[in-house]
Amino acid sequence: MLNTKRELVNADKVYSILQKIINQSFESLKGEEVLLCLECLDVDLYIAANNHEEFEEAIKENFKLDEEGEIIDYDGYRELMNDLNDQFILLHSTSGLFDYFPPGDYTVNGENRYQENEYLAPSGVFYAPFEDAVNKG
Repeated sequence: MLNTKRELVNADKVYSILQKIINQSFESLKGEEVLLCLECLDVDLYIAANNHEEFEEAIKENFKLDEEGEIIDYDGYRELMNDLNDQFILLHSTSGLFDYFPPGDYTVNGENRYQENEYLAPSGVFYAPFEDAVNKG
């Protein structure tokens, strides 16, 4: 499930929404030759959830709101969003929809290369985290 410092009153709901976002992301990238750099914020919950009303409302259920419906505990909100962003990245890499490439040495076209960043790619498209490491049909 979700591992956050703040206990969520609706963890199942938030988890379900995150899974939907990940599935939508995969569907939009399926089969594409796209490498997503984790350190470069190519996979980022803040961007993915921007203007996502269902997600925003689910998060608000975990906080006290002011008279305008805004979260009062901004620091608590930021901490939760940071925790959820970490979980969002982990869910991508464990979903089975994306291949995860950790930093390390890879052999691409007979050449040894080192990749210092973590990457994700739609499952089955790449065999290493380099643009010319595409799996051939």
